[in-house]
Amino acid sequence: MINYNKKQSITSVLILIMVSIFSILSCTGSKSVNSIPDPVRKYDMPLENSYEKIVIQKFEIDQALENNFPGITVTCESTAMNELLKVSSISKIEKARASSVRQRGAVIVKTRVTTLRLSGGNPGNQNTGAEMAVTVRLIDSATGRIIREKDLSTLSSGSGSSDQMLPYDLGKIIAQYVAATLGSN
Repeated sequence: MINYNKKQSITSVLILIMVSIFSILSCTGSKSVNSIPDPVRKYDMPLENSYEKIVIQKFEIDQALENNFPGITVTCESTAMNELLKVSSISKIEKARASSVRQRGAVIVKTRVTTLRLSGGNPGNQNTGAEMAVTVRLIDSATGRIIREKDLSTLSSGSGSSDQMLPYDLGKIIAQYVAATLGSN
């Protein structure tokens, strides 16, 4: 009878150990710490796909803003393109034509001006109240899928831009973001 109780207690301990192991494994699952995506970092890391061409679409802006500040988006767009030519490892950079054809290996930069606030004072004075902000979307030209989207602003750069420098400063910020996101090929 002692042998039977000893066998029963050993069996009970083994079952308890198996249940414990099963419980621990079922709680942790197959996820590791590295497999949990960090949404903030995911969109700041360079893309894994390599692109051979950057296509900059005409910057979008509300008509009222465009009427009040004519040419400001053209200046920002030109600055972004010129700066990209300097800082990007991708050498094929062009402005979008009226009808963009889907191209393999190309990324479209679509930008919409969301904020435009000038200080209204002397154009040479810096004023941290002056701001120009955009939403930038990077779109895979072949699939039409948005691969990155980010809001950029002259305020976040801490540059304290003057009214006249807003489009130039923001153009540089856009170019640096696009170049960093596309990484080195």
